[in-house]
Amino acid sequence: MAFVDGQIQIMKNKKTESTSEFRQDSISGDWILFAPLRSAGHKFEDRAKTELAKNKCPFENPAKFGNKPPVLVYQDKTKNDWFLQIIPNKNPAVGPGLGSHDVVIYRDHERYLADFTKEEIKTVLAAFQERYKSLAEEKNIKYISIFHNHGKEAGSSIPHPHSQILALPILPPYITRSVDASRRYFQEHNKCTHCRMLSKELKEKKRVVYQNSDMVVIAPFASRAEFELAILPKKHFAYFEKIKEPELFALADALKVSLSQIYKKLKDPAFNFFIHTAPVDRSSSYGHYHWHMEIMPKFDIIGGFELSTGLDIVAVYPEEAAEIFRK
Repeated sequence: MAFVDGQIQIMKNKKTESTSEFRQDSISGDWILFAPLRSAGHKFEDRAKTELAKNKCPFENPAKFGNKPPVLVYQDKTKNDWFLQIIPNKNPAVGPGLGSHDVVIYRDHERYLADFTKEEIKTVLAAFQERYKSLAEEKNIKYISIFHNHGKEAGSSIPHPHSQILALPILPPYITRSVDASRRYFQEHNKCTHCRMLSKELKEKKRVVYQNSDMVVIAPFASRAEFELAILPKKHFAYFEKIKEPELFALADALKVSLSQIYKKLKDPAFNFFIHTAPVDRSSSYGHYHWHMEIMPKFDIIGGFELSTGLDIVAVYPEEAAEIFRK
């Protein structure tokens, strides 16, 4: 994730201040190229939607389509029906012996998370926590990824709203880099780099989109995508799966606001959100880490330049994005 502290490097074109700017993420070391002139031809248009009739949807009635029995079910007592269920993925990315791959299915076929109430989102987050804790007890699991793909452009192959949970026997490269950088900073400064960033962001307020008693929503200084948002707890804590009731509701509130703003201001684009929490790996201590959530709208297809260099090009500055979301 792209954060800012006192060591961020900025390189601008002195002759044309409004054209391009390089920003470096002090945690990952990644460079991001901001090119606002590219936004001139950008239009917020309704995303391409994949239609799938309810009677042909494998998630409308999971058992009917040959899915395995759910490992976890949350009931909707007001409707005498299930609200969400977590099932093993029928076509898993990882199989037995390597980890597990779950699908978190929501009951309504055409009701997106942006439409959920804060209480409903809190229930979703509680289900994430419960399943996470169960998977964390399994042997050889080192990292658990919780994510949500909204829209075909974001990688969703089935339009019925659902999230996914992958338990892995390794630490993925990006997570390893983030955790290692967090540890190095703590060892050198005896403080959390994310906490320092939050203090600076809350003081400057240029990139703060929303905050409540426990959570802050920001447009990251070195965003990797246009209108990227990040949700972070105000208090230092390493583990999403261990946050209690007040923080869980505050997170639900922040996520509801974030998704609603993206839906309204950007006309329901495709997006991904994911949770970064300290690894399950019990061989190391992760008290230095600061868990957080990222939301990344998808407008463009990654091209040859990005793939060949690893350098992302972003057309909208986070300061501008934050201002649009705050209106």
